[in-house]
Amino acid sequence: MKVMITLLLSAFAPVSLVLAQRPSMQVPDAPTPTVMEPVTPGYTPPTHGERFKSYLGQTYGLRSILEAAAHAGIAQARDSPSQWPEGAQGYADRYGSAAGEIAVRGTTEYALAALFREDIRRVYCSHPCTESRFKLAFENTFLARKGADGHETFSVARFVSPFSGSAVAVNTWYPSGAGRVDIAKEAGVQWGLRYIRNLIW
Repeated sequence: MKVMITLLLSAFAPVSLVLAQRPSMQVPDAPTPTVMEPVTPGYTPPTHGERFKSYLGQTYGLRSILEAAAHAGIAQARDSPSQWPEGAQGYADRYGSAAGEIAVRGTTEYALAALFREDIRRVYCSHPCTESRFKLAFENTFLARKGADGHETFSVARFVSPFSGSAVAVNTWYPSGAGRVDIAKEAGVQWGLRYIRNLIW
């Protein structure tokens, strides 16, 4: 029996030696699938020229003209100020007042944005828009971008500027008797109209 086992081992020894010397067969790794991620363009803080261009467009552009017209219509309907006449003359007076408030508001907003390093350029939603229009209108009314990354934060410039416009109007060309309540009301009307303006356009 031992002789047979010895003969079998000696017979298979050359085969095992050949198998041991052959290179090992390796299955190549499957290629890793490449996932294409959407590239988001980096935020770039505005230059002085871009700030000024935005100021001119937001303060003296077509949207501001239409906002002043709507503001004058609301004031006409509320008979505010009551000392001003009705009709075309009264509407013209109220339109001039609203346009003046927008000009003061825009200039104050521009100055405060530069002081607090806020980016108050209007943010548009790319097409197709995945954000809520109501949310975007709110952001363009009360928030601003700041820092090198452009993170959103509460905007001092956008919050304070409506008060400046209404305060100048009440204390300059409004009839005597107007006070702080009128300033607050005018500021509220400006916030509301600006939100609607941002919502529509």
